[in-house]
This record gives sequence, C-alpha cells and structure tokens, in this order.
Amino acid sequence: MTRLRRAALLGCVTLLATSVARAQVEPPPATSPPPTTPGAPTTAPAPPPAPPPAAATAPVEPLSPTMAPDPAAAPPLVLAERTEPLPPVARPKPFYDRAWFWGTVTIVVVSVVLILLVNHASNDHGPPDTTFGNMHAF
Repeated sequence: MTRLRRAALLGCVTLLATSVARAQVEPPPATSPPPTTPGAPTTAPAPPPAPPPAAATAPVEPLSPTMAPDPAAAPPLVLAERTEPLPPVARPKPFYDRAWFWGTVTIVVVSVVLILLVNHASNDHGPPDTTFGNMHAF
C-alpha cells in the first residue's frame, strides 16, 4: 500500500511541476477573430505592438561595506543621578470581582437546577397514555 501512495504522490508532484513549467513557457492563447458577416468588408488585424527596445543600463556600483551611518558620540554616563520612580498604575478591577458577574452566574445556576427538578418531577415511568394501547414488539 505504501508503494501505491508513493506512486500517487510522485505522480501528483510531477503533474504539478509540469503544469507550472508549461504555464511559464507557453504564451497566452490567441483570441479568435470576431465573426464576419457576408458582404461586410474584411480588414486584416493589426499586428501586435513590438516590445520596447532594451535601454542601455549603466553598470551597477557596489555598495559600501556597511550601510550603517557613522556612530554618533553617546552622551556621557552619569551614575550619580537617579530618576523619579513612576507612580503606581491603577489596575482595573477584574470582571470576576464585580457583582454583575456573580449575579449572572447565580441566575444561570438557579435556572439549571429548577429546570432539572421540574423535568425530573414530571417524568412518569408508566406506560404511555395513548388510544392505541400498549404495543409489544415481541
């Protein structure tokens, strides 16, 4: 089975490679001329425009070994001065410390408990109450 998978994968890769190569080599398909009606004068289609001649380019100059600017003199290092400490940032109160969050959680839990209790109390495990009576399969 692994040989079959390898062969299929190799076939797919080969198909992909040839289609990519063909797409890069083949020119776009020519459009068909519009249909002519009898009696109408026919004109020869205009030849496609010639590509512009290649402009003579100057040789490329090599770049300098490094493109970084010359380093500027750094300010002198002074260790005797101290900066002022930043004031403490007031952090926002997290959502789980707010009353609306716990109120919502309480409402959801109470609703689920009530639904389960009502559902359990209304379950009647007796035979179905139909006009057809009890139908036994066997």
